[in-house]
This record gives sequence, C-alpha cells and structure tokens, in this order.
Amino acid sequence: MAAVYAHRYLYGRQEEVYVFEEKESCVLLGKLLGKKTCLSMDHVLDAWDLDGVVTESLGDGFFLFSFGSKSDMIKAWSRGTVYGEGECLLVRKWCPGLQLDIEIMSYVQVWIQLPDLDLDLDLDGRGREEAVHIIASSAGQPIAVDFSGGGDVIRVCIEVDVNQPLVSGVEVDDGDGGFWQSFRYEVSGFCFDCGRLDHKREHCPHHPRRRNRGSTLNNRTYGSHNLAPRREEQYKRQAPVHYFSWHRPAAGWVKLNFDGSFKGRTGRAGGGGVLRGADGSFIAAFAAPLETSSALMAEIGALQNGLRLALKLNVKRISIEGDSKITVEMLTGKREPKGEEESSVMSYTRQLLEGFEETTARHEFREANRSADHLANMAAEAADASMEWHHHPPHSLLPFLLHDQLSMVVPRLIL
Repeated sequence: MAAVYAHRYLYGRQEEVYVFEEKESCVLLGKLLGKKTCLSMDHVLDAWDLDGVVTESLGDGFFLFSFGSKSDMIKAWSRGTVYGEGECLLVRKWCPGLQLDIEIMSYVQVWIQLPDLDLDLDLDGRGREEAVHIIASSAGQPIAVDFSGGGDVIRVCIEVDVNQPLVSGVEVDDGDGGFWQSFRYEVSGFCFDCGRLDHKREHCPHHPRRRNRGSTLNNRTYGSHNLAPRREEQYKRQAPVHYFSWHRPAAGWVKLNFDGSFKGRTGRAGGGGVLRGADGSFIAAFAAPLETSSALMAEIGALQNGLRLALKLNVKRISIEGDSKITVEMLTGKREPKGEEESSVMSYTRQLLEGFEETTARHEFREANRSADHLANMAAEAADASMEWHHHPPHSLLPFLLHDQLSMVVPRLIL
C-alpha cells in the first residue's frame, strides 16, 4: 500500500504523519463550501468534541478525516454539517470508488421526524409505511422508515439536495379536508431564511436584506420548530455499500431513463428523460414542467412524456428505467394503483406501451439514473415551457452522459 502525506491536527499544532491509500472503515469524506478555501481544524474539533483527527487534503475543498476509533467517527458523523464564519463542512461516509466531484456531495442523507402523524392514516387504502413514504417524498427521496419510537414519533431517512431549500412541511390530502404535516430535521442547523443546509442565516447569500422573522401560518416558514434532536445511535448501524452504473440496452433496443421531481416548498413539479441507443449514443431528451402536487404523479407524468417522445421517434423496442419503485411496479403489474387518479393515469400509460413491439421496465437507484434526475430538476425549476433536444443534448447534461457512457460506478450506502 502506498503512503501519502497528511497532517494530524491537535489543538494549537499539527504533526506530519503518513496514512495509507487503502482507507479503513473509520473515515469520513468532507467538502468545504462557502467563501473560505481553508479549513479551521480547531473549529471542526470543537464541533465534533474530539481531541484530534488525521486530515488529508484532496484538493478542491475535499478532505478525508481518519479517526482513531469507530466511536470517534460515529460521533463526528452524527453531528453532521459543521458551520463556520461564512462556510460549512459537509461530511459523508467514505466508501471505495467515490469520484471526487461536487455531485457526490450534492445529496446527503438526513433523518426527518413527522410529528403528530396519525399511525392509522388511510391514504386511498395504502399501508402505513407506503403512506409515510408518500408524505416524506415531498421532502426528499425516502430511504428507510423507523417506527421504533412507537406512537411518539415517526422518522424517515431521506436524501436531500444541499443546493435546494429544505421543505418545512406538506399539505396532505386524506379525503377528509386535509391537514398540514410539518417536518423536523435531525441536523445541527440550517439557514432559516432560504432553507439551505450549506450555511446559516447570518451568512445567507440568497436573501441578505429580506429576513424570515419567524413562524407564521401553521409554522410554514423556517425556524427552530424545523429542528429535532439527532439520535447518534442511528449512525452505529453498518450500512452495506452497493455499486451502481448505467448500462447500455441490448442491440435493437432503445433505453428510456425517466425521473419526476416535485419541489414541496415551491409547489413546482417537472419531469425529464433521455433516450439512448444500444451503443450508448444520445437520441433525444426532454424536460417538461408538470401540473401536479404529488411526487408520484410527477414520476408518472415523466414516464408518459418519455413514452410519447419514443413513439414519435418510431422506437420499436424500449427498455424503461426509473428510480421510482412504485411507478415501475405499477407499470409492470406488481402493484395495484390506489385511487381513481392513479388508476386512470396508469391505464393511459399502459395504452402507450401498446404502441411498441416489445417493452421491458425495471427500477434503478438514483445513482444509475442521474441523467434523468438532472433533467427532472431542470424542468421543475424552469418556467412554463417544455424543452426537447434531438441529436444534440443540452450542455449541462454532457457530464452525466459521459459518466454513463463510460459505465462509471457510483457507490451508495443502503440503510
């Protein structure tokens, strides 16, 4: 194993040490965001309540933190984002194969709490866990649900985009007038002005003159009511690492990757997708705003748009991939639609499938669906105009297409 130069930071001094390129399990990856380009390790050690840590600078604001014990690593990881004077340090678990680019730190896993949610809630006949998934999907991509708190609190681990505002809550249609479900985040803090995780209010670059003065209207603005105590024991579970990459379709087939996006805070929704041939070449892509207030309906709308585009281009054999498991399972008949709206839109979707000679569909995680995810976010943030590209993709999509074309592997911790 080759050794690399690093530093061990202790209070008031630093020592030269060597660490090996083969990383041990007690390692975190950090990304420094904000105005500053240097890292104040004394401040980080104060935030983590540790005496020392081996730190390796990887360039471009990335750092590796090697801890003397697993308990020290868990303590640092559970305390999450470290805030300083105009900058913040995001941390995530290190795993082999990570590509050092800003995308790997765009999505972080956080736990949210759903206070006062009725455990007997019936959303069109759905089970308890599926109903919780649907509600939590307004805040981010659900990964795991924790009912161990009994009736006191329901917790959901979600992936959130640090570049987007957190969602303070969502209106839930329960068929009986509806209600407001608030979200509480198990994080050390975030900006109560713009709702982003990568800074605090006093350093907000987005609304420097327009301050959020506190909670009004059912606590729908940001404030301390959106924070919840973190549970360090949740980080002690060893999550297995899985590796994902995009794969080309078989000869004679075209692959459709689709994704829907619903921004709970702004109420905007959009869908995007990309069509590629058996050699991985770009055929067409789309990004279209959608009129819906449901993440699931955004996913189905994106799928329908992708199928219509493929039919317009006279595609005969289509391989469908998306990161919405519910949508794919309804499409393949493994799950029955709930309610009249879902039944109607899925009936139309299956009619679209009849226009192809052969079809396949499978669920993929976001890591193998990043091109469509990028287009869906573009659509949700766009104005009212739909966009289509033929032969030549949009410039912002090029890095994702190259990543897929090279079948680059992206690791994911599965809780």
